[in-house]
Amino acid sequence: MSRLEYKYLVSEKLLDELRENILPFLNYDKYTLLRDDREYTVRSLYFDTSTLTSYHEKLSGLMDRNKFRIRSYNERTESSPAFLEIKRKSSDFVYKDRAQLYFNDVIDFLRTKDSKLIQNKSGSETELPQNAKNFLYHYEAKGLLPIVNVVYDREAYECKFGSTLRITFDKHVRSSVATSFENLFEETNLKPSLKGSFVMEIKFHKVLPYWIPQIINRYHLIRQAVSKYTISVDANKINDKFFQPYSFS
Repeated sequence: MSRLEYKYLVSEKLLDELRENILPFLNYDKYTLLRDDREYTVRSLYFDTSTLTSYHEKLSGLMDRNKFRIRSYNERTESSPAFLEIKRKSSDFVYKDRAQLYFNDVIDFLRTKDSKLIQNKSGSETELPQNAKNFLYHYEAKGLLPIVNVVYDREAYECKFGSTLRITFDKHVRSSVATSFENLFEETNLKPSLKGSFVMEIKFHKVLPYWIPQIINRYHLIRQAVSKYTISVDANKINDKFFQPYSFS
């Protein structure tokens, strides 16, 4: 299903006050509630071509474009999930194709294309395997390479009143050049990509409730085309002269 995503760069100084203003309308989502500190860590390994096609399409403002990543969360365990994702943007609408595996199975899947490794949590017999096949198609046809590892701490909120509205605060965005698939769970080589700011994302399908524009106006927030991927590529000074042939072996 498509959705709209509005993004804002917000000063860290406003975090506590902004949180206080949205909590009358929102609850923490179930993943945030599982964590004692009311935030969870998002880990994304982004892929691109050796000429950084996705990066340049974003910078040029291309209305229809894709991003490719493998995503996981929090600390690594034996059963850590990993998600093959294609995030598609068409005009103002965002679509996400996602297939779940165990992190320990991702390399085998990319090598063998064995659909039995897909973890079907949705009950659909076709959707998740097809999403995985779509990722594999782009991975091979475009010669995708791991480019940058992007990590941040997320507070996630959902509407108290049953709508699909979600608001997330993505804090302490940090990143490193992707030299190995194992980078996904590393912290030691990460450098700050956004200093003094966090990313607020408002995600919805149809209409914003009245109180959101009031808060946006109160804090003079400006909607921006914020991309944690491109910000992290820039922070690590990655360019198309950077890459050597890469293998998951």
